[in-house]
Order: sequence, then C-alpha cells, then structure tokens
Amino acid sequence: MKINRFPKMAALQKYRALKLGFDTDTAEAIGIAEATKYAIFKNLSYKRRVAKEKEEVIKQYKGEKQLDEKTFEIFKLQALEGMPYVGGRVYTSEDYKRAVFLRFGEEIGNKIEEWAKNIIENCDEDVLKKEAKFFNECWKPHRDELSEV
Repeated sequence: MKINRFPKMAALQKYRALKLGFDTDTAEAIGIAEATKYAIFKNLSYKRRVAKEKEEVIKQYKGEKQLDEKTFEIFKLQALEGMPYVGGRVYTSEDYKRAVFLRFGEEIGNKIEEWAKNIIENCDEDVLKKEAKFFNECWKPHRDELSEV
C-alpha cells in the first residue's frame, strides 16, 4: 500500500508534541492540525495565514471567541478553546486517528507511528522547538521513507 506524506507528518508532529510535554490527546490533535497546516498553507506566509484564520473565527463565531496564540506557540498554531485551530476548524485526537488508523488500518498506522517515534527520539529538543529546524532536520531527510508498506 502506498503511504503519502500527510499521515507521516501527522505522526511525526504527534511524537514531537509528546516529547515537548503535551498529553496524548492534545499531541494527536496537534499532529493532525500541523499536517493540515502544511497541506493547506504551505505557500502562504505565517502572518497572512493568521490574519485569514482570525477573519474566519470572527465570521464563524460573530466575534464572540478569540483565537489563543500562546497555547501552541512552538507549533505556530492558533488555539480555540484549548485545541488547535487550522483552516476554519478545531482539530482533536479523533481527527488524528481517522487520518492515520482508519484510513490505513491498524497495522500500517502502527508502522507509521513507529517510524515517527524513532525519528523524534533522535531529534534534539532544541530542534523540536524551532519550526524551521524541525522541518529541515527532522522532516525533510525522512519524508520519503516508508512510502510503501
């Protein structure tokens, strides 16, 4: 079975979040939100994306709720009510499980997670805290591994 980059990025970001001290449910939500962020906004600048997301929140909640920029500051993710917010929606652990396990099955999902866990174990914590360093040193060299199972 061919595995695209999306579930691999989600798993890698999950284990990055776990190593940085987030609980499992939040780490899974961060994982899927980060993968979505890269998929949707890879060609937009950070400031432009943040402005667009703030506009979406104002429209969706009629200005009643505000995005939190501190909760997931390391990941450059906005938060709404304590969970990651990307592309007009809040992400949860269930979204991660759908993308990694339901789509590819338990066996392949476990292989994807094992692959991600091994990479993150060998990444320095300073690299994990910096988006560009993480992308260049942890993601880029490994993103085409585990392409087929």
